Amino acid sequence: MAEKLPTWMTEGTVPVRKPSQKKVTSAEENATSLPEPEATPEVAPVSVKAEDALAGLNAVMRRDIRSWGKWLIGLGVVHLIANGSLDASWGIMLILLGAMSFLFTTPSMYVIYAVTMAWAGISNLIDTGLGWSVFGIFQFYLTFRIARQYYVFRKAGLVDIERKAVNASQERPIAPRLFPWLGLVGSVLLMWGLLAIFLGAFVIFGVYDASDESMSVQLIDFLFSVFISLIVAFWGINLAALLSKYRPRFLAGLGFFLSSVMLVIVLIL
Repeated sequence: MAEKLPTWMTEGTVPVRKPSQKKVTSAEENATSLPEPEATPEVAPVSVKAEDALAGLNAVMRRDIRSWGKWLIGLGVVHLIANGSLDASWGIMLILLGAMSFLFTTPSMYVIYAVTMAWAGISNLIDTGLGWSVFGIFQFYLTFRIARQYYVFRKAGLVDIERKAVNASQERPIAPRLFPWLGLVGSVLLMWGLLAIFLGAFVIFGVYDASDESMSVQLIDFLFSVFISLIVAFWGINLAALLSKYRPRFLAGLGFFLSSVMLVIVLIL
């Protein structure tokens, strides 16, 4: 059976219909008699329909994110196999995001997808030839489509319901609880790892004066590329936590600041 393509590869959006509300007139407010018996059943069907529509929209989103996960893992494996023609370090990041897509079926994942797609577009515009530059422009269009999906689901109320359910006794989504901590801890670890890579590069080039073809230099270059890809991913996680207003917000803000600093550093380098 053919796998469902992600929404950015298809046309159309999921319609969301808001439940209508009955306008109360002044005459009805001043009435002393009890409401008509036939008017009471009209409220329940509207609420049921609204809940059913929201549940259906949530199911569509979950299927789409899982489809994203399968495609990302597949593309990541292709990048690893075709190392040289494609970037293997980028493949590692794609596999990581694919695994996250099965763990976090939340609208916030679309923010991370949009960030990584935009970074891929920037990289293709800067570092490659004309063909890839044209594809990079197309990736910016896909970035817009993916970001639009996040706002569609957010406007429908899925993000608010997810955030409020954290303090409820019902189903407890893990994204609002883990994203701020995940983004901050990941950013701190990446910062220490980046410092270790810089120190290793200084020792290799400054002390031992290694050639560009040596195995140690190639390893440092590969690790640096992996860290750049992971910095982009965790910058997206922190941004998703901020846009979705996950608490505690200061953790997401601190993680966003640290990952932004690292992103600026690697852009300068």
